[in-house]
Amino acid sequence: MAFKKLFKNLRTPVSELDTERLRKFCESRQGVTSIAELPARVEGTVVGEITSMRIVPRAGSPSLEATITDGSGSLVVVWTGRRKISGVTPGKRLVVSGRGAASGPRGRLLIFNPSYELI
Repeated sequence: MAFKKLFKNLRTPVSELDTERLRKFCESRQGVTSIAELPARVEGTVVGEITSMRIVPRAGSPSLEATITDGSGSLVVVWTGRRKISGVTPGKRLVVSGRGAASGPRGRLLIFNPSYELI
């Protein structure tokens, strides 16, 4: 039985193993919703890992955007008026609470100025 699992892990791409590990970590947290199940315009809490960040000028004021994934989906978190936040960097895991709004043609969730906690 152990050989089957070992052989499967050797054949599976690293990105799939990382996604599965992240999904299991996020599911183990109490009181959070997966990103795929989070409805728009409803207050919710999700946990995930920052995959990318960028600074976007909006109406003369910078905004820090972070894309967060939990293995089931992804969302974009926007902090207005910020260029950086200490500790918030790609690869870090965090708990984010806020009200999501569907944006763009694919309806990806966007949360403005959420409360957050680094893990």
